[in-house]
Amino acid sequence: METHDAGWDAAPEKDRAAASPLDLQRLLAQTDIPLFRGLSKRHLKRVARLAELRQYVGSKPVVRAGSRGDAFHIILDGSAEVLTADGSTMSLQPGDYFGELALLDGAPRAATVAAVGELTTASIARSAFLKLLREEPAIAVGLLPGLVGIVRDLQAT
Repeated sequence: METHDAGWDAAPEKDRAAASPLDLQRLLAQTDIPLFRGLSKRHLKRVARLAELRQYVGSKPVVRAGSRGDAFHIILDGSAEVLTADGSTMSLQPGDYFGELALLDGAPRAATVAAVGELTTASIARSAFLKLLREEPAIAVGLLPGLVGIVRDLQAT
């Protein structure tokens, strides 16, 4: 499910702050994010340093279907609702995530994700992530097993 535009820039936010890299490293390690499964602890820490806390209020979209995918989000607190093009919905809770493939390709989002009440995410911008991959290509190599796993799972369905 890929869905984002400048929505997190346009949505009312209560605060933007750098997240603790140690806390986010633990979160990345504990959350089963297929893309990051092949990364070492050191590489997870480098990725975690890119994350910023984002807070949304109300039912404003975090990302919109059809807009450019430019960030990955992990829900830290609150909940969000996903609305797909076919009209189906699903709820996201703390520990859920969306937009991981946007880090790699920036393709248009497949769904709209909106805050339900107050929502806090850890967000990693695609531009910062790509810069990190250029600086440390071993991270890109570490992403390959997770990416292949995603493709295999899609083929199985």
